[in-house]
Amino acid sequence: MKIEILKQTENYYNEKIRTFGATSRGVDWNSEESQKIRFDQLSKVLQYKNKQKISICDYGCGYGSYYEYLKEKDYSFCYTGMDIANDMIECANKKYGTREDAIFIHGSEIDKEYDYIISSGIFNVRQKISDKVWTEYIIETLKRFHRYSKRGFSFNILTKYSDLEYKKDYLYYADPLFYFDYVKRNFSRNICLIHDYDLYEFTILVRK
Repeated sequence: MKIEILKQTENYYNEKIRTFGATSRGVDWNSEESQKIRFDQLSKVLQYKNKQKISICDYGCGYGSYYEYLKEKDYSFCYTGMDIANDMIECANKKYGTREDAIFIHGSEIDKEYDYIISSGIFNVRQKISDKVWTEYIIETLKRFHRYSKRGFSFNILTKYSDLEYKKDYLYYADPLFYFDYVKRNFSRNICLIHDYDLYEFTILVRK
């Protein structure tokens, strides 16, 4: 089932980037503004002192817009972007692939440790996969985030508290309390649930 999930996801996002290019719509977000709001929340997990360089894996990096965000915010970092959609990685390499502090990888398997893993939007589009199977896929992915992050990770998901008229059948709407409880019990005592930034989603920060 995991292979089918990854195949569907790759096809979905390849189609988006081909249609809309390196824009927020190309990674299936409504606007550049909402994309930056998400990055602000996810980045709250990042902690470092005296400009000490941190390693970051942007899991589901799209065309690399989070890398640009980190540069604008003047973080000191070494960045790895990873995405299942090959067209996304090709676009990211064209934009940022020559940078000394960035590398982009086509794939879904993390095989080394990073200080932090950041993931935005990868759990939203379940398409025809059932909620039960999709939830199991999310949990397995979070286990990998925990295994390969030394200092923490963060992720976001659409919330089940979204207004009914805006919900779509092919999207996954999660119970934020379920995921808070799971990561609290299984990964760390230091967990933060953020649900106050005026988008139909929540962000969870896991600090170790």
